[in-house]
Amino acid sequence: MKASRLIEIKHFHSAILNNDRDMFVYLPPSYEGQAEKRYPVLYMHDGQHVFFQDRKGESWDVHLTVDRLVAEGKMREIIVVAVSHVEDARIAEYMHANPGGHNVFDTTNQGELYEQFLLQEVKPYIDREYRTLPDKANTALMGSSAGGLVSYNIGFRHPDVFGKIGALCPFFVSVDSATMEERWLSEVYTGKGARKIWMDVGDSEGFTVMEKHVRHVAEVLVQSGYKPGDDFMYFLAVGSGHSQTDWAARVHAPLLYFFGDIGTPVRIELHGPDAIGLEGPRGTLNPVVHYDSGFMMTDLDARYEVSDPDIVAVSGDGSLLPKKKGSATVTYIGHQLTASLDIAVVPHISDTVTVQMYVKVPENTPPTEQLYAGIELPPIREGLFGGTFEVPRNVSFVFRISRGLGKHETDRQGREIPYRTFTADDGLLLHYEVENWVDTEAERLLG
Repeated sequence: MKASRLIEIKHFHSAILNNDRDMFVYLPPSYEGQAEKRYPVLYMHDGQHVFFQDRKGESWDVHLTVDRLVAEGKMREIIVVAVSHVEDARIAEYMHANPGGHNVFDTTNQGELYEQFLLQEVKPYIDREYRTLPDKANTALMGSSAGGLVSYNIGFRHPDVFGKIGALCPFFVSVDSATMEERWLSEVYTGKGARKIWMDVGDSEGFTVMEKHVRHVAEVLVQSGYKPGDDFMYFLAVGSGHSQTDWAARVHAPLLYFFGDIGTPVRIELHGPDAIGLEGPRGTLNPVVHYDSGFMMTDLDARYEVSDPDIVAVSGDGSLLPKKKGSATVTYIGHQLTASLDIAVVPHISDTVTVQMYVKVPENTPPTEQLYAGIELPPIREGLFGGTFEVPRNVSFVFRISRGLGKHETDRQGREIPYRTFTADDGLLLHYEVENWVDTEAERLLG
């Protein structure tokens, strides 16, 4: 059997956006040998990271995942179209007009124009040049972060074109890490349509994308008539941050959901807080159902039994309702699987905690207004950033220290270092030291 192919389309021009960008097209193994066969199409944003990595990010390696799933007989062959972003225009193009009129990023939102670009320039070109199945049932749109947000917006605005929407870590809300001000960046749609939706978020993304915002949109979808586990799949990824590596680790799940067979449930993991307060944040459970295909999802329509219902109650979506002080065991029951978790109810748990963080940087650090280490850190003095911060209790962070996109820390030899991680707890004191930066030499050469 022939191998799949990747085709690069250089400098694809948009008259609508008045700019050029590269696109990459994945063609399945049978494409060359079966001249009459047509294929479903998955359109993806941030195309330069769909199949490859560069100095500003890792790769999703979607071609490798599709090849594997097809070879295992778990999904249909598809065409994947990876539409690169234009670096200076990415945020503007991925943002539609938002309900509050927030101009969070000091740019003019061009989401409506980018939408026209996809619908009037990209899709007609792909349908003309390749053997596609162009109907909505065979056309999917997927992206992450701001790319997840624009997938959600375009998908709901054009249900006649896209029958499948993949929104990984969608950037619904901008949170100011200093003031904790929340600014919604999108309309939240309530219409029920004939479409499949995959929506997920990591539990360790810090302020970049917060689970409570994505969960709110998920709840609106359910209230609008989408059925969890059927035409809507939600997944809260445990220990997952906000990076190409994190999305690559689970992209097989929406691929199976959209184009394959998710298989049979075989295992359940029940995650949740070990304590909740009669006053303060109450929390939710995260029952992750694993399937024999490798698919996984969070069950938002579960059944629970509680050893002492007078202490705590649990709704089908996992929301916890404390009733009185004490301890109880909560048991998930679903898909012929069970899992249990002990939960204590205490009088009070505060919403926020105090965290101190300090980062020492090397002498070759270019002038920098702030660092990002999960939290935005201001300078204290030369070579030192940090301070004291009030953050939501138990919010988790997976990150590399950076000075901006593509300007993250490395070791002294310029090699990648593992991601750092912490979970906010009261009185937490963190000290980090940066050894080197990924592109300091390049910056010196340019400047």
